[in-house]
Amino acid sequence: MLKSLVFVAAMLVFSNSFAQSFESTEKPTALIELYTSEGCSSCPPADHWLSSLKADEGLWKDFIPLAFHVDYWDYIGWEDRFASKEYSTRQRLYAREFSESTVYTPGVRWAGYEWRGWRRGVLPDSTPIETSSVLKFSVKKNGEFLASYADGGNASKLNVAILGTDLETEVKRGENSGRTLKHDFVVLDYQVVTVNAAGEWTGTLPIPKIDAPRYAVAVWASEEGSQLPLQATGGYLAQDIWQPES
Repeated sequence: MLKSLVFVAAMLVFSNSFAQSFESTEKPTALIELYTSEGCSSCPPADHWLSSLKADEGLWKDFIPLAFHVDYWDYIGWEDRFASKEYSTRQRLYAREFSESTVYTPGVRWAGYEWRGWRRGVLPDSTPIETSSVLKFSVKKNGEFLASYADGGNASKLNVAILGTDLETEVKRGENSGRTLKHDFVVLDYQVVTVNAAGEWTGTLPIPKIDAPRYAVAVWASEEGSQLPLQATGGYLAQDIWQPES
């Protein structure tokens, strides 16, 4: 009881200084993870599909899309500026967790599970994750944040990703040479925060090295040793909250 009272008091103190807050419902919010690459000629249709979700009324409430650009196609002629070895590792950890034989692009995961139905353009009606918990995330203008996951159980990790939208790249070499590729919900930077003794997460939003016309934040809770998202929340960041250094 004392621990709960301390947490509530801390939230009240911080709440006055928060500039923007995001909160899930008790219904699971599905994380849509696209593993893609500008060096892959099969990826533009998947990138286009992910961008189409900007107009879906379920965006941020029912699902949160992310594009993780992997680096394992960089060797074939075009180095993807959004790619990271860390994102390739995340995809491989999923494959290991689910005993999948390989990783590939474009690869889509719905609530952590491999999903090939994106080509039909119809999102699943439900998620395989069962939860009745609410994930809350609040951020100050300077990027400092505080997050909590009600009845979080074993959820020890908070994943925080800064997303960029309305991005374009003129590809000069490789399989997509001569094409102008458009991207949305691109993971520009990403970090994992461990829960503290008060049962909450605190930290500062990462500042990506790549500028974007518009930024969003995606956060999701997960257990130690697992990639599966238990609950997620997020949305577009207000312009006066946080901006990368120019």
